[in-house]
Amino acid sequence: MIETRSAGSTWSGNHRYRATEVLLPADLDELAEVVTSADSLRVQATRHTFNDIADSEGSLVSLERLPVRIEVAADRVRVEGLVTFAEIAPVLEAEGRALHNLGSLPHISVTGATATGTHGSGVRNANLSSAVRAVEIMDAGGRTHRIDETHEWFGAAALSLGALGVVTAVELQTEPTYRVTQQAYTGVAWDDIVDDVERVFGGSRSVSVFTTWGDPAHDLVWAKSDDGPPSWVEELGGLAVGDEIHLGRIRTVDNTTPRGTSGPWHTRLPHFRADALPSDGDEIQSEYFVPLGSAREALTAVRALAAGFDDLLLVTELRTVAADELWLSPAYRRDVMAVHFTWRNDTDGVLAALPAVERALAPFDARPHWGKAFTLPAERILATLPRSGDFADVAREIDPRGVFRNAYVRRSLGL
Repeated sequence: MIETRSAGSTWSGNHRYRATEVLLPADLDELAEVVTSADSLRVQATRHTFNDIADSEGSLVSLERLPVRIEVAADRVRVEGLVTFAEIAPVLEAEGRALHNLGSLPHISVTGATATGTHGSGVRNANLSSAVRAVEIMDAGGRTHRIDETHEWFGAAALSLGALGVVTAVELQTEPTYRVTQQAYTGVAWDDIVDDVERVFGGSRSVSVFTTWGDPAHDLVWAKSDDGPPSWVEELGGLAVGDEIHLGRIRTVDNTTPRGTSGPWHTRLPHFRADALPSDGDEIQSEYFVPLGSAREALTAVRALAAGFDDLLLVTELRTVAADELWLSPAYRRDVMAVHFTWRNDTDGVLAALPAVERALAPFDARPHWGKAFTLPAERILATLPRSGDFADVAREIDPRGVFRNAYVRRSLGL
């Protein structure tokens, strides 16, 4: 008998799953039994999403009871089961290896993050999905496909939104380990940020700018560098903050990673420590990606309407992501500025505010983060993704019964 549990809600509680149950197979044979008998099925991972991407009209399945395996070989690491970045990072470090980047939360799963195009920051750093070199996907017939870079489906499978099947294993590219020093600064003028985006966001390995759009005293530049604290921020008037750090209106209480000292990559690249509650927790997130070359105009457009959503906003974070070749990637074939909003946990208010933000960003062909709140219709999104039709063809071929297509997939991809 396969164990089950209730579906619960997303991490912040903003979405309660409609699915009737979560099935918990203990091995791949039981997983095959689950998928072959399902009419509608989606995978629930660590639940760090803010919409119904991982919900289902039927059941959910979780890999949390499957054996976890992390295997490092040469310049690759293969992870099997429900593995988080917090779990994989120290294993890599012990082998003298590292990933090219990490997201702000190490609590997220490798499979969930890569399936949705989750990212860190850095003009030379592509998203976390770009490190994928192969995936193993169990389709609705219980068959497992290993899809690597030579496979015609790779551009769809490495970032698949869970629409192709259950990802049971992921193989990632690694590099030699490295050390990072991070520091956060106040005092950098908004005009200096938007007038020379390449200098600001290219000044260090990873740079984030936090803003509430109307109070410069609370704007923050957070730089993560390979070679000690960056001088370029101080040249722009930046003043290093002390022990207390405020990300806009987010309540950060002893949960951020160390600043001002050098440390291994995985202890500095995330904003939040793996052993603490990240961010605010009681929140909703949205994020939109615009071409980096249009960043100044796009940010100016959002700033012009920011007073209208100020009462809902905890903070906006600006990051950069390098281009990739993954068909549904928000950075598909273009370097992008990621405009991220952390909102108060007010679903009705946020959904009412988002259309104005999306209209302001429409001239820049904005793409949404797939795992966060947005109201853009499929036709608007897919018009910015030239290979979206090819993705739909792969989805129909690998899952002709539509087992892994839910309301979200139909609404956002037109599948």
